[in-house]
Amino acid sequence: MNGSVIAKTEKKINELLPQSPEGMAVTLFVIAMASYYLWRMFAITPNYDELYTYYNFVSRGPLYSAIHWPLPNNHVGYSILSALLYRCGNSYIALRGVSYVAAIVNLILVYRICRKYYSHAIPFGAVVLYASMQIVNDYSVLGRGYTLATTCFLLSIYYIGYICRLGADKKSYYYLFGGTLVLGMYIVPSSIYWVVPVWASGAIFLFINAMRSKGVYSSISENIYYGKLRKLLDTAVVSMTIVILLYMIIWLAIGSNILVSSEDSAFFELSHFSVIIKAPLKSVMTGMKYMMSHSYIQRLSSAAFGKRLCSWFMSLLNSLVPKFSIMTLLFLLISLGCLFYECFKHFEYSRTVINLVVIVNLMFLGIVLFSLHTLPYLRIFGYVAFVIVLCVCTALERLINVGIRLYNRRKLIARGDEGIKSHEEIETVEKGDKWYSGIGIYIPVIVIVILFIFRFFDPGFSCQIAERENNVFNTLYVAEVTKRQSIAVLDCDQQYLLKFGWDIDCDKTDVEGADCVLLDKNMFDPNYNGEDLWKFYQTYRTIDWDYLSSMHVRYENDKFILYTK
Repeated sequence: MNGSVIAKTEKKINELLPQSPEGMAVTLFVIAMASYYLWRMFAITPNYDELYTYYNFVSRGPLYSAIHWPLPNNHVGYSILSALLYRCGNSYIALRGVSYVAAIVNLILVYRICRKYYSHAIPFGAVVLYASMQIVNDYSVLGRGYTLATTCFLLSIYYIGYICRLGADKKSYYYLFGGTLVLGMYIVPSSIYWVVPVWASGAIFLFINAMRSKGVYSSISENIYYGKLRKLLDTAVVSMTIVILLYMIIWLAIGSNILVSSEDSAFFELSHFSVIIKAPLKSVMTGMKYMMSHSYIQRLSSAAFGKRLCSWFMSLLNSLVPKFSIMTLLFLLISLGCLFYECFKHFEYSRTVINLVVIVNLMFLGIVLFSLHTLPYLRIFGYVAFVIVLCVCTALERLINVGIRLYNRRKLIARGDEGIKSHEEIETVEKGDKWYSGIGIYIPVIVIVILFIFRFFDPGFSCQIAERENNVFNTLYVAEVTKRQSIAVLDCDQQYLLKFGWDIDCDKTDVEGADCVLLDKNMFDPNYNGEDLWKFYQTYRTIDWDYLSSMHVRYENDKFILYTK
């Protein structure tokens, strides 16, 4: 009996382990990147947005995170998940643990998606290229919802591929697909930029195939593509309803808070519970109006939009692969030609779904930008990294297939088989006598690996992303804050970092009576109006300089002075 159990266990383990050289290479690469991301999670000091998230949401629990929306940068779904990890006792794990897991899962999903549609080691190259992108690296373990939203994006593509494939499908695919759309929207509302295109890609694919196959089925009810399209429509309706219900909870909380706080409101100074019971609809509408009016969507004039569009787009490409934005644009244009060609010429190819995902995503982004005259923050477009990866994969696959056809034709002619013509979705090389015969198909992947090495050892790849916050954090270590009795925080970075690093809740914002003061040197300037002014609780005119002069300087660098008693 024991021998049988051991044999079955060994069999299951062997089934889970990668068998192909490519699978082994991907596994080793993912393990290496997981180690790097683990180092990055603890080595990189959180930036302001992360600290704000930790201080205002994660540290206050999942329920608080679910019903509060003071600013649009609250990634509600992510904050709730991170708040659940807060109990583990480590602030880094609580803030960044979800992103860390998502970053590793993303690498696996990139491989599993590309493995279904590409060959010639391109799936491995796709994983390496994706990991080499700056925006992917910067947000890999960031304590924000961008990486997790990208996970939802990749999962939605993964499941739409299963839904659109030929033959019967499982209901679970629709549930899982709908779940990724809901979670993506709940994590970051800007996920709408990919939620609509991914769903539309599947709908377009199924609709066209339903029209193409009308003659095969005797009635619409028997047409498998119409059946799938109807289920996909139902999934969209249900998903949208769930998203609205989830946000209604936030609208209800926001609206009731506004109504009880406004002096001109009929519900002024009533309890939140009373307002929610007496006027739930008014609370929801008030909260929704507040959220919409604070969406941070900046519309530009036609002239300003036209002037800034090109530089914005190049900045987006540069955020993917710095110093290679022109080459990225070139691959994008070439791949679009290949994508449209395959859609019109070979709609039956298995890659048609993934081709539509790329085309519709790019078209939808263009439509939104031009219709709203807005240029959103680049950080919300982390998912575009995978879109560009697919573009590169498409261009390389086309290049390799054409090269193989020319190579095979030459070898066939040399053997006298001139009548044989090869034209398949995935071409295979006619092997020769030499060991290196056909090895040229791996040159593109080798180039990608070299690019990754170049990017990985670039100083900007792994540097701190928040210089000021890192400076403050290091200085607070010097201050030995756990030994202090009365710490004064003169800006929000100090306040948030004390909570993050030492779990110290500090509300003292004046220097009088303090035994530890960290002073930004910009506060010496009475006319300072720089980029950090909005973070300051005190300025040159409000600081008690007489008391500060009674303290001694413990530490000083080019940005800060640490005073202690």
